[in-house]
Amino acid sequence: MEQTANFDKKPTSLRYYQDGVPCVDLAHWRLSINGLVRNELHLSYEDILALPQTEESRRMVCVCNWSIRRPWKGVLLADVIRLVGVEQPEALYLRQISIGTPEKGVYEATIPLGQALDHSALLIHSVDNGPLPPEQGFPLRLFDFALYGYKNVKGLQTLEITDRYELGEWEERAGYSLDGTIRPKKYWMVDLAKFGVARRPGEIKDL
Repeated sequence: MEQTANFDKKPTSLRYYQDGVPCVDLAHWRLSINGLVRNELHLSYEDILALPQTEESRRMVCVCNWSIRRPWKGVLLADVIRLVGVEQPEALYLRQISIGTPEKGVYEATIPLGQALDHSALLIHSVDNGPLPPEQGFPLRLFDFALYGYKNVKGLQTLEITDRYELGEWEERAGYSLDGTIRPKKYWMVDLAKFGVARRPGEIKDL
């Protein structure tokens, strides 16, 4: 994977992480996938690395109007959903819950599951040829690239398949939209060092 251009100029918009990031012991950390599933799973970091891997250059967008394209590596959410078995995913939702910190508690966000699968959402463990740094969500972060970053939880602990679609506490405090779809508008493209315009809602693929 190539290194991201102009990464040193990326803004630091870490409202949730600004008071400390989770202390993670990978020997004991597990990603739990539960809720409306046939087979509940608890995956170690090694389990995730042993699944089929994908590397993709995709653009994330922050709700504070900047964006960056980076080379990400991880596992397709679709592969994990197949392992746990979910009936009618298009009618259900995916609730993400972070590891959390004593200072900030946990961060939660819920997204439509069928939509995330349609968008080829990734469970990301690496970026720019190395493990996710703490500010990007070590050890694992979900990314539906059609949604603003706040809908993609850092430091994942749990994925719950649910029939409820609701704001997390921190989303509500910040006044964020439940939907979270990237809007057509002008954004500062960090890697390109210029403004670019998203012409349609959802993932920005042409910049």
